[in-house]
Amino acid sequence: MDKQIINHMKLSFLADEKHFIPTIAQWYFEEWAHLTQGISLEDIEIKVAKMAESRSSLPISFVLHDGNELLAVAELKFHEHADFPNYQYWLGGVFVPADKRGRGYSNIILAQTLKHAHQLGISSLYLQCETHNIGLYVKHEFEVVHKLNDKGIEKAIMVKVF
Repeated sequence: MDKQIINHMKLSFLADEKHFIPTIAQWYFEEWAHLTQGISLEDIEIKVAKMAESRSSLPISFVLHDGNELLAVAELKFHEHADFPNYQYWLGGVFVPADKRGRGYSNIILAQTLKHAHQLGISSLYLQCETHNIGLYVKHEFEVVHKLNDKGIEKAIMVKVF
């Protein structure tokens, strides 16, 4: 994937924009990881750095940015959820910071991430999300296949078949 210019924004592989790793780790820690006992910000930064190692094989991370301002992130990865071992390919880590939401950034990064997944030959892509985010993914042709409660948070497992 070449960098794509969308107005002044660019969609890039995290592998090409590694300076964003600490910011993404901070976002993930504050949004999700702090709920898991024993996980540190450093642990999350190591995981995010692993997502920045490839442009062609999973795991892959994408960033939407305007210069040095990070706007959104999304990941393609293997086997995200231990309860669903038969679900191989996953979309994850989709995040837009609170002060940037409502501007369409998630739709931009999702469209390009899904296009890349399809180009890789992925036929079914799964995700887990909090139930209030289901509508976002339905717009991108995902369907709910399971609902569950994870640490007191209602979530859905969704799939998109290409």
